Amino acid sequence: MGEGVALRRVLLLAILAIYVLLGTLYAVNTPDWQAPDEPAHYNYIRTLVTTGRFPVLQPGDYPADYLDEIKRLGFPAEMSIDPIRYEFHQPPLYYILAAPFYILGNGALLPIRLFSVFLGVGIVWAAYAVARLIVPREPAIALGTAALIAFLPQHLATVSQVGNDVLAELLVGLVLLILLIWLRPPVGQMRASGGWPLFGLGLLLGLILITKTTAYIAVPLVFGVMLWRWLAERASLRRVASDTVAVWVPAILIALPWYARNLAIYGWPDALGLLRHDAVVVGQLRTEEFLAQNGAGVYVERLGEFTFKSFWGVFGWLGIFMDSRVYFVLTLLTVLAVAGLFFRWLVWPRRQRAGAAKRAAYAPVLRVPWKGAQIVAAPMLFTVMAYGWYNIQFVQHQGRYLFTALIPIAIGFCLGWDEAVTPRSARFLAAGLVLLGLVMAGATLWLGQGLPKWPLALTGAAAVALALASILPARFRYLSYAAPFLLLPIIAIYAVWGPITP
Repeated sequence: MGEGVALRRVLLLAILAIYVLLGTLYAVNTPDWQAPDEPAHYNYIRTLVTTGRFPVLQPGDYPADYLDEIKRLGFPAEMSIDPIRYEFHQPPLYYILAAPFYILGNGALLPIRLFSVFLGVGIVWAAYAVARLIVPREPAIALGTAALIAFLPQHLATVSQVGNDVLAELLVGLVLLILLIWLRPPVGQMRASGGWPLFGLGLLLGLILITKTTAYIAVPLVFGVMLWRWLAERASLRRVASDTVAVWVPAILIALPWYARNLAIYGWPDALGLLRHDAVVVGQLRTEEFLAQNGAGVYVERLGEFTFKSFWGVFGWLGIFMDSRVYFVLTLLTVLAVAGLFFRWLVWPRRQRAGAAKRAAYAPVLRVPWKGAQIVAAPMLFTVMAYGWYNIQFVQHQGRYLFTALIPIAIGFCLGWDEAVTPRSARFLAAGLVLLGLVMAGATLWLGQGLPKWPLALTGAAAVALALASILPARFRYLSYAAPFLLLPIIAIYAVWGPITP
């Protein structure tokens, strides 16, 4: 047991070290301003430092034509980024924390980027800790979750730029972790665990409220978990009041001054500055315009394809793509992981993870089955809903907007992939890939097109790999499980010196 714990710690430290190296590589080699919204975030910090006041979003802060031109030309030195100020409505916490790095670097971009990379260390650690609580009997799932988040190329690009996404993601991850810690004692023994988890939740919620609105998914999550706990324990009114004060009073006290400031500047009811933002970003492509010009079919196709690709890696201002073969490999991995989840939970009902034993394996820290898994999965639902709502208004098919739910996504991927490389599932999936290759070849020949050589070769290679995984001795199965997490750093490095740097 001791050797296993030591090995896990070594592997986690190795994942964190590789993440720092990769994050630094991205921060150093990504050309200045070649990251979505980075100039606007940087101008927020600069205004805060140079004036000593929080900026105010004004008409004209989104110069659409100028922004299109400066992006097209690659941000040449003779074109200033000063007019790009459309993030001035954002809550202030990230910019306050980044201000010392602006000062220490005398306004240089790299120190602030490295600060964001540092915050990302906390995301990777929180992901590991959450996965360990959800699936404590399978430590490989936690290591895989940390590795996926640490090595995902688009995530590396996001956490190595100037912007508040990284802090929002970190705080949501910590909320998930504290919720699971709070629920860990058996029902009825919560009082003995002390009140720090609730007070910690209150502080985190308050920080989230002054960080980024995309992280507000934590608010209904915490409220729902507290409500469930009260109902499960038949809590008294006194207990409900005490818990409510412990969580929501600190959160409100932290956020209230910022909301009051916004109301005084932007007017009622624009406490978040979002109404001002929507009025200012004139020229940003709206969904109704895209639908009128291209139709629903093109919109849905773009939504699916661009969201998927930009989740794994589309760089610059979402115009720099990786090689199509890379996306094909990532598509295969995703399909296999999803199929693995299907096999894990539905196809093999007699396995240990089925029924009550299955539920205990996934949430043994809780008396009520599945609650831990539901708590971690809830941010995914809320994030997808918010993503859909945003895209009803604007064409923003950016996979990075799903990163507030990256921890549950990564846990789900690892659970599915872990199942996909088990002998029974691997045999079925290998056969499925062979069938897929035959269908691709037959369809292209029937249409009179040339054979898709690379897709066929990659599909065949994946089928062979799964067939080999199905016959590996049990003690070597970790090699099959580790394959995606060894591949991702290679793709991440390729992305820097392939698409990004040129």
